[in-house]
Amino acid sequence: MRRFIFLVAAVVIAPFCIFSQQIPSSSGLRDYVGLINQSYHPDIVSLFEKMKTDLAKRSGNETTIKAIDIFLRGDTGSGFLYSDALGNKYIITNNHVIAQAYSLSITFERQDGSKRKYENLRIIAADEKNDIAILGFPAADKPAGSGLTLLTRAVQEGEDVYSAGFPGLGTTPLWQFGRGMVSNANARFPKSLEDDTVMGPFIQHTAEIDPGNSGGPLLVISQDGYAVVGINTLKAARRQAANYAIPVSVIQPFITGALNPRPTTYRAALDTRLAKFAEGLGVNRAVYPHIAEYLSSNCIGENAEYAILEMHEKGNASARQAFINKLEDGVVEAMGYAVGWTIENSIRGQGVIKASIKEVAGSGEEYTVVFTINNKDHSSKWVWEYGNWRIRSFGIVAAGNKDLLAKKEKSRENSKNLRTEAANLHIEAGYAYLFDKAGAAAYASLEYMGFGIKAYYAGSDFYSIGVFGGFRGGFNLGSIGLMPYVRLGMDYQHDQKYIDSGNDIGFPIAIMGQIGLKVTTARIPGLFAGAAFQYNFFNMHDLKKEDFMKMALCFTVGYAF
Repeated sequence: MRRFIFLVAAVVIAPFCIFSQQIPSSSGLRDYVGLINQSYHPDIVSLFEKMKTDLAKRSGNETTIKAIDIFLRGDTGSGFLYSDALGNKYIITNNHVIAQAYSLSITFERQDGSKRKYENLRIIAADEKNDIAILGFPAADKPAGSGLTLLTRAVQEGEDVYSAGFPGLGTTPLWQFGRGMVSNANARFPKSLEDDTVMGPFIQHTAEIDPGNSGGPLLVISQDGYAVVGINTLKAARRQAANYAIPVSVIQPFITGALNPRPTTYRAALDTRLAKFAEGLGVNRAVYPHIAEYLSSNCIGENAEYAILEMHEKGNASARQAFINKLEDGVVEAMGYAVGWTIENSIRGQGVIKASIKEVAGSGEEYTVVFTINNKDHSSKWVWEYGNWRIRSFGIVAAGNKDLLAKKEKSRENSKNLRTEAANLHIEAGYAYLFDKAGAAAYASLEYMGFGIKAYYAGSDFYSIGVFGGFRGGFNLGSIGLMPYVRLGMDYQHDQKYIDSGNDIGFPIAIMGQIGLKVTTARIPGLFAGAAFQYNFFNMHDLKKEDFMKMALCFTVGYAF
């Protein structure tokens, strides 16, 4: 009887003992799963530092300045250590974790809080379609350990899986180890409601995934501890515990191709890439989103500031809104839109863009490509970046030419100093010749947004005061500004001689028109000189020509606020 009880206890208790022994400690994973941090191109950092400086000059921008500081820390994600057959160390992660980066680092954090950071990781290859990237370490600085192994067998629905990574708590990434199960071993679904392109396969699972887990491993328990079955990459909105990982069946071929490149195929890949680029230019819609997909990180970084200014000044409302919407996906991606827009703006004529490849010259990982676009040649440079061919420069507008930015900044400074916009308040005074009334009179006016008051004064015997509305243009020609204007209004005229002659007509009003031109210079901000001619069409009391002011010529100086 005692023997029977022992056997029953062994049967009941043993599975729990075996199961508890099969779950290795998650603390060991901390040596292999790290926090990836990206830094932006120096020109992008410089742009945002200038924005901070400008914002700091005005009160009430503390929140925006803090947001810029958070942005400049760089986006974060997760990645895991992988060793090839020769023992070489790499980091595997998502492409979207490193897509905006100019430089990258990874930090491994032990359970006691100690950290080990590796700087200057290089991107060996990236797969935009499948959202995978592989990073290399500097030659003299690599972590110890063999890394995580990839499990070659397929996972089963209902199988326990584990997530590891660094999701954010506010703006602070924190280690998180989660447990769940496979709920769909081969999930496929459309890209969006607007795009029927099928994505997948993915492993759908219920292990905890939050923003920041991207690039971290999905794990199962193997004989040697934990093994990778996927890369966590997506979390379904408005679904409970529907998380998605890229399976090893997709990851392994990418790694093999990335670590065993065939340079002989570079040119063939370039020809294919160029053909797709040229084809994509020929659609009957804006093509800057298409161009942005081909831009290198250096091309975006070096040309972003100029492109944003160009897009803001010359782009239509649709383009500017597209830029704002793209900011939700990523600041650097939005900057890619701006650079793409400047390229499109430089090549587009009337109607659809017609592009063909005229000449391809170069070798290795850099080629010069000349396109004939709408019967005009445009030169570009293409480089092999992250396992794909991308635009390094295109024409004049996307060549990293800082002179373009300097000229634009000079133009903006001149525009600021010239003060030719309608929103500037103008006060002016000067000399006037009043035909039929006075050879010399004082003139003054006050104008804002085309509306204002003006007055002539030739002494107590004759003066006039009126109101007007109209249009004032502004044209900046380098350091010179021209402001032509047209006005219509009503003038009250007081003529003492006419009154003394026994005439009493009450309140004499004339309907007038005035044209003029103001000239200003950036050397003395706000100061301008002007000339105007006024013609009174008729008066409301049928006075004879000699009894009211018919015309006036004015010469003035003024100041724009």
